[in-house]
Amino acid sequence: MTIKLVLASPNDSTAEHITQVLAEADSISLMQVVREASDVSDALERSPDTDILVVDARLDGGRGLAVARSIASASPLLGIVMLVDQAGPEQFAAAMESGARSVISSASSLAEIVSRLETVAQWVTAARSAVGSDSTLGRGGRVIAVAGAKGGVGTSAVALLLAQSLLGTRTVGLVDFDLQSGDLAAYLGVHTRRSVVDLVDIAGEMSGRILRETSYDVPGGLRLLSAPNDGEREEEMTPRAARAVVSALRFQYDVSIVDVGSHLTEATASVLEEADLTLLVVTPDLPALRSARRTLAMWERLMVRSRSGVQVVLNRQNRRSEVTETLAVRIIETPIDASVPDGGAAFESAMNTASIATAVGPAHTAVAKLGEQILRVPTLEPGDLGEAEPAVPASRGQRRRLRAGSSSGQIAVETPVVFTIAIIVFLLCAQGVAWGTGFLFARNAASEGARTVGVMPYGPDAVALATRDATDELVGPWRREADVTVGPDSVVVRIGAPVVIPGVSLSSTVSVPVQRDDA
Repeated sequence: MTIKLVLASPNDSTAEHITQVLAEADSISLMQVVREASDVSDALERSPDTDILVVDARLDGGRGLAVARSIASASPLLGIVMLVDQAGPEQFAAAMESGARSVISSASSLAEIVSRLETVAQWVTAARSAVGSDSTLGRGGRVIAVAGAKGGVGTSAVALLLAQSLLGTRTVGLVDFDLQSGDLAAYLGVHTRRSVVDLVDIAGEMSGRILRETSYDVPGGLRLLSAPNDGEREEEMTPRAARAVVSALRFQYDVSIVDVGSHLTEATASVLEEADLTLLVVTPDLPALRSARRTLAMWERLMVRSRSGVQVVLNRQNRRSEVTETLAVRIIETPIDASVPDGGAAFESAMNTASIATAVGPAHTAVAKLGEQILRVPTLEPGDLGEAEPAVPASRGQRRRLRAGSSSGQIAVETPVVFTIAIIVFLLCAQGVAWGTGFLFARNAASEGARTVGVMPYGPDAVALATRDATDELVGPWRREADVTVGPDSVVVRIGAPVVIPGVSLSSTVSVPVQRDDA
């Protein structure tokens, strides 16, 4: 991992010295050097993926600590390191109070500087990862994916109208994830230089500030994260980056609308899995309806999305259409959840003049009703999954279940097998304990009998007494299953262990030699 660093120092010699030192460290990349405190914020905005800011204590006329405190409050996930003339306990204490994570001095060696910067970078990575993983729990924004059954069915228009209709008391983000041919920016009249693909390299460090730097304001309150201007950059997007974008959207907006187009890739599949709900847009013509049926079947086969998590939107519906809504349902084999009427010439004119977001028409009204309907459907908590079939995958664990198949069926098959194995292991252990206990009893009994034979002249009386003494050492089932053999030179005790596993009979045999007292 390369540590990206910005240095803020008013002293030319100090900045040159630190620059030369950092040039020898392969793991550290110096992004920019600033001389004034007022330029620090601009530098961080130009390099939103900066990991560490090194602040010279002499910055702003010796008010470097105050500058660090101001930056730390505005960017709590940025690692700040103070550069001082001499690093001592007082300097460390003052730096910590200002929000810095460490201190280096101009006289520090390369190894010491690299070690401290790497420690701070590890903290930055861990903190940003924790914020990213907990973002869905912290904000709980909803993500709605809009997909097309095929090209040309109006997926982008439905996504745009849906996002526009949800504005008001909510923060709404619109993402053009049709990376090869998406054109939402043109529909909104926005000229873009940055796109969602620019987030791939910093997917592990995604934050709200980075998301804001990459997206664009649209009049009316909408925020657009556009597709790249060059369609071939679609290949740069990875599933990991796609999931990171969705997580960041949840944290940043109340509702996020993601236009994934009609082409399924690994990245768009990740978005479909992570989204709370997917809208599949079709038009009332047989090619689109057949394509919708194939798309739904493909999503289920690939375990990308179950039909219960998809709502079908019939776009451009009009009374003159030969394909009615009833016929569409029969062809798709799935209910139509919403119907959007054809906007006619007025709608087409608004599309051509990039004024669709501000226009008013029957299509706008129908999509607005769809938005209200979607937001009225509650998202099920994981604890509710056993009570009802969820309309959408409401948790990360449930989305993983869609990828892996039906885990409930797998558990139903595996539970009896695991239970049987556990019982067998338990019985084997119990049988082993019984055999070991019998062996100990047999050894004690044989030793007692051998002592008795050793102190008496060998004969019938000695045999009877030794047999009795050995048997008295045994208790319970081990006594009933015991067989004592007394000889002039040894005493042999054989004990049959209690049967725990049916059909398995074990015995313990111990022979103890007789030691006579010749005195």
